[in-house]
Formats: sequence, C-alpha cells, structure tokens
Amino acid sequence: MFKHKILFLTLSFFILIFSACSKSKNQNQAQDLLNLKDRLYWAECDRNSTIEDVESRRFHKFRTEGIGNIKKVIKPGQEYIWLMMVFPVPENLRHKSLALLITYLHFADKVWVNGTYVGGYGQFPPNERSVLWGSHFYSIPDSILNSVGRNVIFMKVYCKGVSGISDTILLGEHDHIATINTLISFFQSTVYLFAEGGMLFTTILFLLIYLWRKKERAYLSFSALCIASMIFALPFCSPNLPLIFPSKISFLLFIKSTLCEGFYLIVFLLATLTIHFIKGSETKIFRIIRLSILGFCTLITFCAPDYNFLELICPLMLILSGVQLVLGFVFVLHVKQSKSERKNFSILVAVLVPLSISIVIDLIIKLFFQKIDIPYITLFGWQLSILCFLILLSTRYNRAVSQNEYLNINLRKEIDRQTIELSKKNTELEQQIFRSQTDLEMASLVQKKFFPYPPKKLRGWDIAVSYSPLDKVSGDMYDFYVKDDTLNGFSLFDVSGHGIAASLVTMLAKNIIFQSFMRNMQKNETVSRTLYEINDEIIEAKGGIENYLTGLMFRFKPFNEKDVCKVEMANAGHPNPIFYSSEDGICDEIKSGSNVDHHGAIGLDFITVSFPQISFKMAENDILLFYTDGLTESRNTENEMFGKERVKKIIRSSYAKDSQSIMKDIIDEFNEFTKGVKRDDDITIVVLKRENSYNFVEELTEI
Repeated sequence: MFKHKILFLTLSFFILIFSACSKSKNQNQAQDLLNLKDRLYWAECDRNSTIEDVESRRFHKFRTEGIGNIKKVIKPGQEYIWLMMVFPVPENLRHKSLALLITYLHFADKVWVNGTYVGGYGQFPPNERSVLWGSHFYSIPDSILNSVGRNVIFMKVYCKGVSGISDTILLGEHDHIATINTLISFFQSTVYLFAEGGMLFTTILFLLIYLWRKKERAYLSFSALCIASMIFALPFCSPNLPLIFPSKISFLLFIKSTLCEGFYLIVFLLATLTIHFIKGSETKIFRIIRLSILGFCTLITFCAPDYNFLELICPLMLILSGVQLVLGFVFVLHVKQSKSERKNFSILVAVLVPLSISIVIDLIIKLFFQKIDIPYITLFGWQLSILCFLILLSTRYNRAVSQNEYLNINLRKEIDRQTIELSKKNTELEQQIFRSQTDLEMASLVQKKFFPYPPKKLRGWDIAVSYSPLDKVSGDMYDFYVKDDTLNGFSLFDVSGHGIAASLVTMLAKNIIFQSFMRNMQKNETVSRTLYEINDEIIEAKGGIENYLTGLMFRFKPFNEKDVCKVEMANAGHPNPIFYSSEDGICDEIKSGSNVDHHGAIGLDFITVSFPQISFKMAENDILLFYTDGLTESRNTENEMFGKERVKKIIRSSYAKDSQSIMKDIIDEFNEFTKGVKRDDDITIVVLKRENSYNFVEELTEI
C-alpha cells in the first residue's frame, strides 16, 4: 500500500505542475479532483447485456491494483464485464460540466452516466479495436448530473488479452480534467511522434551515407534498425495518427505487423549492427540460424488466429528473440579481435547501457509496483541508445572523411611549399608585417564595398546604417535586396569570432545568402525555408571551418492600398529585432511564441535547427531596428550591459525623428555609456522607418 501511495503522489505532483504552468488561476483545482478507484464495482455480463438490464445485476467490489486486474476477476472465456462507479457531486463542482479520465483501460469500452451514453473508446466485435495506451476522456454535461444525491457511471468493457484498468480514475471540472488528459496523452502517445521524426531523419541520412560509402555496412544496418524502431513505435503514437491505423486493416494484423514484427526486426538488426560495427564477417551457419529464428517468429506470429493466442506465444517469442541477440554477441566475442575492434565492441556495449537500465526500470514499475498507466521507459531508453549510435557512427564517418581528404592532398608539394615559405620568413618578417597591414586595409575596404549603404532612396522607407568593426575587418554582414526603387528584403548576420577568419566567412557567405534569397523569392518560398537552404549550403561550402553564423532575414511585401507592408521574418539564433508601432506606441522585440520550437544557428553540422517564420505588418511611421550583439552586450566601467531596454527607451523618445536622427541618438547614448571601456565586439545597427510610399519622389541621377 505504501508503494502505491508513493506512485499516486508522484503522478499528482506532475499533474499539479502542469496545471500551474498552463493556468495560474487553477492553482487550487487539485482539491477538486476525485479518484473513483475506491468506488469501483463489477458484474458479469454477456455481449447482449444493455444499459436497461444493468441495474438488475449483482455487483462486487473491484480492486484496481495490479496488471490485468479485469482479467483476474472474469471467468475463462468471458469477454464482457460491467463496471460501476457511484458518486455524489461535491458542492464545489455542482452546476458545472464535469469530465472523467481513465489513464488506461484495455480493450474497449462504452460509458453511460445516469443512463445517458457519454462515449466510448475502441470498438466491440466483430470489428474490435483498441486505443492501446491512449487515455480515456469522457465529457459529462451538467444537464445529466444530479447535483444532490447519487450519480451512477456504468461502463461496459470488452475484455481481450491482459485486460485491465488503471487505478487513476479522475473526476473533476471539465477544463481541469482536459488539461490533465493533454499532459498524460503527451507522455503516453504524442512524445513518440518526435522520436518517429528523429528516426526518419536518421534513416534517410545514414542511408545516403551508405550509398556513398558502401563498404561501411554498419550505416545500412543502422538505417534498417531505425526503420524497425519506427514500425515498433507506431502503436504508441497511433492515437495521434489515425491515418496509420486505417479501418480496413484489422487490429490483430496491425499489432502483428508493428509491435510483434517490429520487435523481431529490432533484435535481428541490433545483432547485425553489432557484427558490422566491429567490421566482422558473419559465418554462414550463424546467418542461417539467425534468419531461421526471425522467419520462425514471423511465421508463428502471422499465423496466430486471434489476440489471445498471440498473447499465449509471447513468452516463447521473447525467448527466441533473446537467443537471436545473444548469438550476435557470442559471434563477436568468439571472433579474434584486434585492439581497435575490442575497443569498438566496448563502446558498443556502453551505447546499450541506457536501454539496459530502462528495461530494469520497466520491470520494477510493471512487476513490483504493478503500474499499467506509466509510459514504457524502455522506449525512451531505446531512443537514447539510438541517439548514441547516431553520434558514434557520425564520429566514425567524420573521421573517415577527414582522413580521405588529407590523403587526397598532394603531400609532397605541400611540404615543399611550406619549406620554401619557412626559409623566407626569417628575412621577410618585416615585409610580411607591412604587407599584412596593407592587405588588411585593402580587405577592410573590399569588405565595406561588399556591404554597401542602400544605393538610393527607396519607396516607403527611411533607412540608416551604422557599421563599426572592432578591427579593420568584421564578422558582421548585412545586405539590402533592392529592385529599382523597391526594397524586397534585408538580412543581417553575425559570424562567430572576430578578425580576418570571421571576415572571410562573411565574404564566403554573402553570395550564398544573396543567391538563395533571390532564388527563393522568385519561387515565393518562405524566408524560413531560405534560412534552411542557406544553412545547408554554408555547411557544405565552409568545410572544416569552425565559425558559425547567427542572423535575421526579412522579406517585405508590396504596400497595400492602406500603405501597409506585410513583413515576413525568420531568426537563426540572432538577437531579436525591436519593433515600434506608431499606432499604439508599443516598442518590443519580435520573437516566436513560447510554444514554437525555435533553436540553432547557421553552419553547425549534424545539429538540428528550427527557424520558424514570423509575420507582422508595418504602417507609416513604424520603426524596425536590427543590431548585432556587440550593441546590447557592451559594458560600462561598472560592468553593466547596455542592454535592450536602453535601446527601446531611446526609440520611444525619438520615434518622431527620421532614421538618421534615431541612429545618432542611439550611438550618442552608447558612447556615453561605454566611455572609458574598450569595445570587444563588432557593432552593426540598422534603422528602418516607414514613410508614406505615395509621397515618394525618385532621386535624380547626376549626368
């Protein structure tokens, strides 16, 4: 009983945390929850029993503890059971719509409250189906409840396999229970969708790598292992993806094809990956034995006539799968291994540690605590092991590519060239320093030409730019995308680091960014998609250079009849731009919402990124300010940062001025603030202020 209380308190703790984060006004709602597990009764019935005859049946007290608790009370061959819960409506819940939440119930059910049908999950024969690990949520309108007196919930359950019901049967206010159901559904189902997406990406990636390096069989077996894992995980996320469980496929065939066959393939391919990873060659007899075990398990499973038989052969299939996995490890251990192969095998065993630990945790939860509504930790442990495999194989691939690149270089010529250069350095040191300074000056001039001020006045825009490198060259870069007198877009990027290395990356990246923007603008692609494309091209172009970029990209749509311009923006890890709305006087940052996945920078290989698009509108006198972090992160003599709030304050006080005046106010305030402190970063500031596009007068070009 003590362990049961601990687990229930733990679940309640997480429920309270989620409720507090989602709705602060519901802080006291935990007191409004009723757990009906102690009010649960059961009665025998057959498939023809209806709600009209249920009250004539004899009900017995039902104990919710343990796995398969429904199966334990029904007779052999019995497939249906009535469950009853009787409760009064608490005073604080009267005259409110309620909801009932059962975190787990197997196989299928139909529910009535005070004789009114409120819903069901799964399907009864002949086309029986189950929602598997999905939670069961039922809305109970106030109109069918007795505010004073008893209320009765009847639940007809179709029992199949290890039928059971969880001991978390919650009744409460509708919105509160719906919030709890969302949280539970996330951990029991939705979270697996992310794992499916990650494995799909990994499969494609390593399949492409294998096609390029077919000698590395580990990449192929790892891709196949990811596919098998995706198949196995389908039932866990099926409540969120009804398309993967079409009505024309029977539930039994679905379980055979996913849970059963997916598991057999995972075990088989894991043993195969173990052999391929140490670059071993499997003997013919070993291969025949392993394929025979896989074929036998598949044949027996797909010949199973019903769900109960599938459950009956489950222990045998687990034993055979265990033998399959052991055979792979036995083969590896018996093969004479070199020192590097033994090291690889040790690493491989370490990768499987998360899986092993999660299996032990699941055994404790399911066998000792007898909890059936806790998500399977093994699935998360397996995903962690898959991630470790991904990192391991990626490291091996990167090492192999680096070695090939090195061997492809003409070493003799490189050595000769370096020898000549070293022999000259002692006598030419001063000349080189002079030339370096001259070149640096030239590089500075060239770079400034690469990032010009807007060539002329643009329709509907008043623009000011301040470009201040820390050294002669900078890692900041910006560009205006202009056609005739129309501003189509703008970008601002900041390369990590300073000096020449960062400046070279800006010159490498500028053309890539420009071409990608123009190309995608013609295709009417989003700026978010453009940043993804830029990320891929820069990763490929810069090779082993460690620098990465953060940046902003904007696209400005044509002005409408009200002289309003729609702006599309995407952010790649850069400080958020500041927007001033002349209509309501609000000055704040433009950023993604808290529920939007937004992370990553440009140029970091093998790191997932997310650059969601943001759209907003700019009317006359609205102001948009872009800057690099050298502005807000600069400090004064008291080690205080200049910060974003100072910038916002300046804009609020100077909004009526033109862009050049606003820029001057910002720079004057910044210089005063940082007086006496040496600057340590490049600073670029761009002010865009909307003007009336109908008042635009094109500048005349001098002849």
